[in-house]
Formats: sequence, structure tokens, C-alpha cells
Amino acid sequence: MNSETKPGKMPKEEFIQQVGSLELLHDKAIAKLAEQLHKYEKKYNLRSEIFYKLIVGTPAEDTSDFIEWAICYRSYFRTLQSKFSIGEGGTGVF
Repeated sequence: MNSETKPGKMPKEEFIQQVGSLELLHDKAIAKLAEQLHKYEKKYNLRSEIFYKLIVGTPAEDTSDFIEWAICYRSYFRTLQSKFSIGEGGTGVF
């Protein structure tokens, strides 16, 4: 067998490197979003989970700070979900 890779396949080393890079990107994004959430929680003396349940769908949601907080909160969970999902319709690996 020759040392060339088949079309559509990548060498194991390259695959491991790409997965590692993606994981690092997810970790950095999660850390940045968690830092932003902590700032909002400290500013308003309210945990993000409680804020999100109380504010979303109310007129207070339309203030710029609360819009940004809600976007940050949703982004945090979407990033976590994408880090731990398997493939497109993955169920996760928790």
C-alpha cells in the first residue's frame, strides 16, 4: 500500500491537530463569554440564569445592556453545545 492518503481522508496527525485547535478556540470563546457574564452579574447583582428567566420576553429586555447580556448568555451556551456535540445533529458527550 502506498503512503498517499485517500481522497476525502486526512492523516491522523493532521486530524488530531485540527481537533486540538478547534477545542482551543472553543475554550477561549467560553472563557471570554464567562468573563463577560461575570461582569454583568456583578454589575446587576444577579446571576445570568435568573436574569434570563426574568427579563426575556418583557419590555425590560429592550434595554441595550440587557440585550447584550442576553446575547452573551445565549452565545455562551451555544458555544458549550458546539464544543461537546458530535457532528451536525449530535447529542453531546456529557
